[in-house]
Amino acid sequence: MCFSGCLGDSEDDVPNRAPEARILKPGQGNNFEVGEFFTIDGSLSSDPDDDDLQYMWTLSGLGSPIDLSTQMSDSVMVDMPGDDLVLTLMVMDSGGLTSQDIVVINIEPGNRPPVASIITPSNGGSYSKGKEVTFNGMSSSDADNDPLTYVWELGEAGEPTYKASTEGKFSLDLGEGGWSVTLTVTDPDGESNFIKHSFSVTDLPPVASIKLDKTSVFTDEIIQFSGEDSYDPEGKALDFLWDFGDNKTSSLKSPQHSWDDAGMYQVTLTVIAEDQEGSETKNIEIKSLGPIAEFEFEDESGSEVEKTRSNANITLDGGDSSGPDGEIKEYKWNFGDGMERTTNESSTEYSWSAGGYYNVTLTVTDENDETGEIVKILQVVPEDYSEEGQDSSPVAQDIEQNYNFNVEIFVSSMEIEFTEISCIGAVGSSLDYTLTIADSTGNEVGSSNGNIACGGEAASWNLAINSEDNPIQLGDYQANIAFTNSGTPVQASWNYKFVVIYEF
Repeated sequence: MCFSGCLGDSEDDVPNRAPEARILKPGQGNNFEVGEFFTIDGSLSSDPDDDDLQYMWTLSGLGSPIDLSTQMSDSVMVDMPGDDLVLTLMVMDSGGLTSQDIVVINIEPGNRPPVASIITPSNGGSYSKGKEVTFNGMSSSDADNDPLTYVWELGEAGEPTYKASTEGKFSLDLGEGGWSVTLTVTDPDGESNFIKHSFSVTDLPPVASIKLDKTSVFTDEIIQFSGEDSYDPEGKALDFLWDFGDNKTSSLKSPQHSWDDAGMYQVTLTVIAEDQEGSETKNIEIKSLGPIAEFEFEDESGSEVEKTRSNANITLDGGDSSGPDGEIKEYKWNFGDGMERTTNESSTEYSWSAGGYYNVTLTVTDENDETGEIVKILQVVPEDYSEEGQDSSPVAQDIEQNYNFNVEIFVSSMEIEFTEISCIGAVGSSLDYTLTIADSTGNEVGSSNGNIACGGEAASWNLAINSEDNPIQLGDYQANIAFTNSGTPVQASWNYKFVVIYEF
């Protein structure tokens, strides 16, 4: 026997048992459409302690889990499609114990309505009387790629309509006037969509079309025009009228034209079919030719030349330059050696200090500030070089004397002479001498040596070089005469001559 308060007599000592979640609906693998309501039912869930349960329905597989409901049973829908989505029911008793059950379902895209579209006739368009009008609804579409049925309802503006066709595309010959057409497209699920266009059938005006080979030319340059692409929708014969914007016209189908003055011009083609006409306009740019630069190189006698000597004045005569669209006001000369000169006179004089080929440029500017330019090449040949003299020097031991001269472009030949090499001294005295010629790179191009007896016969040496036989190095040359004396001091003397000839 046990009385109140005995061990095991309190209900608090009974352990809490977990609930059991069970999904009655939907069934495993059920399919639903986007936007379709379906039932979720967790009424088979239970708790062995008869506790009240809390319910939480979630759907996974579309990104973050979606909370659907906190009811035991509910009607829900999903607005995104997806396969193998996990529907989870979690139940929790008053003691915090939980249980869950899952089913996998699929949400399929729902049927989407088609979209009606009319390619032709265009809304507000005009079509030629006497020619069939094409009705084309083939651009209509269905997002589910379902096949569509077509119903065209046609009628004159303000009048009852009639079923004109059930084809996606067809043509009809309609009378003159205003018309309206409605296209309705329907998918296999009965979803439909319609579109309405209004249009007119009339005697359309002709269409002018300008073809041309250029839109920017110089004055007096011809442009070829063509109106051959012009047409009348009803096939009537056309007359042509061209207005070139310079008070000149033409009635040819494909005329040619040029303009005398620079500027922007509007060329208009008007085509006429009986009492109707159509026109098109093109903008044409006519550019000034600008002045034409021309000049000659002239020597002192006034003869035209292509080469001159360095440091010799020549005349640059630009008098043959011309300005078709305006008088020349300025002559600018670039002499090709870094020097420039600007004048309002057509001629100027100039000389070049060094040999070479020079690109001489004349730029002329007319009163419209248009410019013209010409470049000519002038050959400037250096002046022939000649230097000669006599030298002497006391020679006690060893001495030498250097002479320098420059060889420039267009050299033809050069000659070096040492003559009357002699000495004055005691009877029996003599000198050794050495002559060398070196080019600008230091290479020896000629040499000679010997011995002279004082009071005896003088020595001489000559070196001649021709560019036809051997190329002549350009630059600074050095001639050297050296004496060696191993005896008593003597007085040496000699003559020298250096000549450089340039091809002119």
